[in-house]
Amino acid sequence: MKMFIIVLSLIGFLSPTFAEETVVEKAEVGANKVKRTVKKGLNRTKEAMCGQLTGDSKLECLAKKSKNTIQEGADVVKDKASEVKNAVDSDKK
Repeated sequence: MKMFIIVLSLIGFLSPTFAEETVVEKAEVGANKVKRTVKKGLNRTKEAMCGQLTGDSKLECLAKKSKNTIQEGADVVKDKASEVKNAVDSDKK
């Protein structure tokens, strides 16, 4: 009886309980990560150069930095929502 319980518990732990992503979904996730990383790097470069090349005041630079940070957060949320939607759609199949 103990062996039976041990075998059942091992089967329960070893069975996959999450939805598998399709190849297209994995590619989309990777592309989103690359896109966010490139945008973030570009934003940080612009923020570092802000005021030096454009003549903007510190207040304008802070406003641009805040706008960039908010946009980056929105991109992350949008991408994660898409990933969750894909996971739910995969469960329905």
